[in-house]
Amino acid sequence: MHEANALVLPFAAIGRDDSALVGGKGANLGALAAAEFAVPPGFCVTTHGFDAFLDGGPADERARLLDALAAVGAADVSAARTAGAAIRTALATWPIPSAVAAAVVDAWRSAGSEHAYAVRSSATAEDLPGASFAGQQDTYLNVRGEAALLAAVRRCWISLYTDRAILYRIQNGFDQRAVRLSVVVQRMVEPEVSGILFTADPLTGHRHIAAIDAGWGLGEALVGGTITADNIRVDTRTGQVIDATAGDKRHAIRSLPEGGTVTEAIAPDRAAALALEDAQAVALAALGTRIAAHFGSPQDIEWAIDDAGAIWVLQSRPITTLYPLPAPAPEDNALHAYFSFSHAQVMTDAMPALSRSIWRTLIPFGKADPDALSMILVEAGGRLYVDVTPAMRLPPARHMLPRMLSVADARSAATIGDLVARPEFLARLSDVRPRVTPVGFLRVVGPLAAHALGRMARAVPERAVSDVEAVTEPMVSAFATRLAGAEPGAPRLRAARTEMATLFDRLVMRLFPIIASGMFARLLVRRLTRGRVEASMIDDLLRGLEGNVTTEMDLAVGDLADIAGRSPAVRDVLLDKAGDPDAALALLADMDEAAAFRTAWASFLARYGMRGPSEIDIARPRWSEDAASLLAMVAGRLHEDMGELGAHRAHHARMRAEGEASVDLLARAAGGGLLGPVRARIVRRMAWVARGAFAAREHPKFALIRMLMLVKEAAREAGDLLVDDGRIQERDDVFQLEIGEIIDALEGDGEA
Repeated sequence: MHEANALVLPFAAIGRDDSALVGGKGANLGALAAAEFAVPPGFCVTTHGFDAFLDGGPADERARLLDALAAVGAADVSAARTAGAAIRTALATWPIPSAVAAAVVDAWRSAGSEHAYAVRSSATAEDLPGASFAGQQDTYLNVRGEAALLAAVRRCWISLYTDRAILYRIQNGFDQRAVRLSVVVQRMVEPEVSGILFTADPLTGHRHIAAIDAGWGLGEALVGGTITADNIRVDTRTGQVIDATAGDKRHAIRSLPEGGTVTEAIAPDRAAALALEDAQAVALAALGTRIAAHFGSPQDIEWAIDDAGAIWVLQSRPITTLYPLPAPAPEDNALHAYFSFSHAQVMTDAMPALSRSIWRTLIPFGKADPDALSMILVEAGGRLYVDVTPAMRLPPARHMLPRMLSVADARSAATIGDLVARPEFLARLSDVRPRVTPVGFLRVVGPLAAHALGRMARAVPERAVSDVEAVTEPMVSAFATRLAGAEPGAPRLRAARTEMATLFDRLVMRLFPIIASGMFARLLVRRLTRGRVEASMIDDLLRGLEGNVTTEMDLAVGDLADIAGRSPAVRDVLLDKAGDPDAALALLADMDEAAAFRTAWASFLARYGMRGPSEIDIARPRWSEDAASLLAMVAGRLHEDMGELGAHRAHHARMRAEGEASVDLLARAAGGGLLGPVRARIVRRMAWVARGAFAAREHPKFALIRMLMLVKEAAREAGDLLVDDGRIQERDDVFQLEIGEIIDALEGDGEA
C-alpha cells in the first residue's frame, strides 16, 4: 500500500497494477521485487512528480506546447521535430518543484547515497502487453551525487518528447496529453556480462526456446548496437543449449569511479569468445521461465551477471512481437496443430470481432449450447484456426487429413503431413482430449457416406445442381423471413444467431452426400484408370462445368463487358474510370448509350451484389456497397478481349467440350482386358457423377454468403441504434464487437 499522491515510491511499495503511477517499467520492477527475484534495489519518481514539474511552468506556454504536439500528424516528421524541439527547450528551463526534489533526495539517501545508480524513464504507455516503448525515452548510467541525480531525472522527463517517442505514440494511437512519465532510480550492478533474454524465440516464435544475447560489461553496448552480441539458444524443455554463436564484442562499456561510463577495448581472443558458459545460459533460461510464468506471458528480460557470478534482473517486459497463441487454449497439455480457416478461404487479413464470432457461431463442434462459440474454431491474431488435433488421433483421419486440406491450401496440407510423420508428435496424440469417439464419428459419418455412395449409384448426375438448390434456396428464403419478422436490434440479431447456430448442421447433413459423391466418384475414376492415363486427364474431367455458380458469375462479368464493348462511349468511360466506380457510374447514369449496360449492371447486382473480395468477412464491402473491384474486373475483360464479343462464352464452351470429351477418353482407357466393359461403364458413370457434383460444390457457399449479407444488414441496424444511444461513435464500430456483446449492449447488459 502507498499514499495516493506519493511523489516517490520504493520498489517494495509498487505493484503490477501501478503502471499509471510508475509506468510500465516501474510496475514490472515492483512486481519482480515482490516475487523475490534478484532485482537491484531502488525507487520510482511517480507521475505525480512529473505532473508537478509540468505544472511548474507557465500555464499558457504549457497549453500552447501540448496543443502543437497533439496536432502533429502520423507521417509529419517535420512537425514532430518542430513541436518536440520547442517543448524540450522549454522544459530544460522549468524548475524542479522543491517538494519533488526533496522527495527524490530523501529516497536516494535512504537507498544509499554512496552507491551509483541507473536512472531510467518509465512511461505510462510502455512495456504493455500490446505495445512496447522500449528505447523511446532516455537512460543514464552510473549517476553519482545529488546534483547529477536531479539532472538525470529532469533529462528523463524531457525525453518523453523526443521526436522518436512523439511519432511512436501517434502511430500507436496514444494521446500525447495523456501520457505521463515516471523515473526509475535503480542501484547499479557493475556486470562482468550482461544482455537480453527472450523467454520465447522472437525469430521463430517457439515458446520453448529461450534466446539470449550477451556481451561484456554494461548492456548499453548491446542495446545501442555498437557490438554484435553472442546469441545462445536454450531448449527450456530439456535444459540444454542447442546452439551458440559468438558475436564480435570488440569493446565494452564500463562505469567510471567518478560517474559516467567509458568504452574500453577488448582483447581479440576474448572478443571472439562466448561471454557465457553453458551452465550460465541454462540458469538464465530457467530464471526467464520462472519470470514468464509469474507474469503469465513471454518476457523480454534485461539481465546482468556480476563478478561474483550472481544473476541480477534489471527489467522485464512483455514480448509484443510474437504471434499470439490460439484462444481459447486447449483443455489438455498435449501438442495441438491448427489449420488456418481464413487462409483456406483465401482470406489472409485479420477479421474484426463480429466476423470471427459469426463463424464460431456457425461451426458447431465443441459447443456447450447453441449460443456458445465453437471451441474447435479458435482465434489468434484476428484470424480463425481449426484445431485438427482431435481428428488426428484416429489413424484413418490422420492419413486422410493432408489430402483433404490440400484442396484448400497445399502448403498447409504438406506441413500437416510432415507433422503427422514426426514420432514425437504422434507420441503426444494420446494426451489429446478426444472430442468424438470412433463410434460417435462413425455414427455421424457412416450414414452420410452411405448416402453419398447411394447417389453415386442411383442419382441423375445432371441434377446435382438443382438438388443442391432445392436445399439452399428454401433455406435462404426462410432465413430472410425469420430475420424480417424480428424487430431491429437485439431481437433480430438474436434470431440471426439462433438460425446460424444450427445452419451448419442443416447444410452439411443434407448437402454433404451430394458434394461427397463427386469426390468419391473422382477418386474411383482415378483408381480404375491408374496406369492407363496421364494424371492430367483426371483434372481435365472437371473442365467447363455446367451450372457452377462461381463460373456463372464469371460469365456474367464477361457479359457485362460485352454489353459495354458494344458502345465505344461506354467502353471508354469504364476503361478511363476503372479506379473510380462512383465517377464511372455517375457518367453512365446520364448516357443514353449506357441504358443496356445499366440494366445488365442492376441485374448482376441483384443476383451477385452480396459478393466481393474477402467475402467471408462481413465487415468487408460487398459489390452492392463498393463496386470498385467489380468495375475493375469488367474493365479488365474489356482490355483483354479487345472488342472480341462473346470470347468468354466461347472459351467456356471449349472447356466444356474438353471436359465432356475426357469422359469418353477415360472410359475407353479403362475398357481393356477381361473386365474392361464393366470397368468402362463404371468409369463413365463416375465421371459424369463427378462433373455434376463438382458443379454444385460452390452453391452452399453462395447460399451462406447471401445469409451473411442479411446478418450484416442486421448488425448495421444495431450499430445505428448504438450510435443513437451514444454507445459507439460510428455505425461500423459495431464490427469490433462479438455478436453476443452487441446483443448484450442493446439490451443494457453490457458495455460497448
